[in-house]
Amino acid sequence: MMQKLGDIAGDRLTIDCATCRRHGSYRLDGLMERFGPKVSTLDLLRALTASCRHQRGPGAAVARKYESQCLATLRLPMAVSLEPPVPPGTPFAIEVWDERGRVEMRLGVIYPLDGAIAAFEAVKNAYPRNEITLRQACRVLCKRERPGQPVHVDADPGVAR
Repeated sequence: MMQKLGDIAGDRLTIDCATCRRHGSYRLDGLMERFGPKVSTLDLLRALTASCRHQRGPGAAVARKYESQCLATLRLPMAVSLEPPVPPGTPFAIEVWDERGRVEMRLGVIYPLDGAIAAFEAVKNAYPRNEITLRQACRVLCKRERPGQPVHVDADPGVAR
């Protein structure tokens, strides 16, 4: 939980109480003017729920079995995601293969095809001794064989190996 009101990103915060079923939505700029950016979120919650009849002061005894207590919670806006949005469709993967015929490393997962082809050309120059593939799921779009490796040519294309 954020410690100070000035640390909260977004434009609104909400307060919900399960005991009295009250709900409040507040604009952050209004709360900043009213309380200042240095007020802690706990003090802000206490100030905004001070009129609740179930609210107990700091140091007061805990509510007994059949007594009610204020269960107000402060819901902060969701943090801004730094992850780029994922476009629809299946991405393209650039993979470098080792001598045993296994993927040694996946260098990138790219969405636009023109960017994936440009990255594939750059990777071919960066790894001159490896087999490189550009795939979309299981479909191989571009492949550079390992230099010096014999190319397999099927004599009968109808026969599966």
